[in-house]
Amino acid sequence: MKSLLLLTLSILVSLASGCASIVTGTDQNLTFNSEPEDATVTVSGRVLGKTPLTVLVDKGTNQSITFEKEGYKTHTAQLSTTTNPWFFGNVVFGGLVGSTTDGVSGAIHEFSPDQYFVTLTPDSPTGLSSSRPRKIKELLIAFSGEIRHELASGGGDKVATILGIIGIDQSEKETTVKALNQLALSNENDLELAQTIIDIYNVK
Repeated sequence: MKSLLLLTLSILVSLASGCASIVTGTDQNLTFNSEPEDATVTVSGRVLGKTPLTVLVDKGTNQSITFEKEGYKTHTAQLSTTTNPWFFGNVVFGGLVGSTTDGVSGAIHEFSPDQYFVTLTPDSPTGLSSSRPRKIKELLIAFSGEIRHELASGGGDKVATILGIIGIDQSEKETTVKALNQLALSNENDLELAQTIIDIYNVK
């Protein structure tokens, strides 16, 4: 009986020893977009592709991200990470062995945010004028939670800004807010939601 108990405990520890790694993995889907599109995205020296782009990125701290496009200034920033909440469960259930496993694998970290949108600055002084589609994307990325809450409650300042950008008359406000709320409920990805609004209302 004692041997069986020890065997069971050993199996449980083994299963829990990589909790965050098993549950969330050592990489994570990130979405990259830019205005204008077709910018090359590089993370820590590895070219991922061109915007718009959703791709698996290895988790880890101190990773730099670069957006490059001919005729525009290069944009460089750091990928922001937080501690994966499963790591704490791993410390409780897996003990030192489990926490060390996740620390080595990188699963202790997760990217937050997981969507990145940048507006590239033209090299020339004339540059691009601020476009309406770009404004919608920027608003959705910067104020996603507030905008979704305003849509659900019938409107607000930020929703009014979006309505103004897409050119909605006051008489159509209520109907449009309801329609936008349905779009928001069916699309959790902010950039995809922004693009859907742009396409449906022919924003140029």
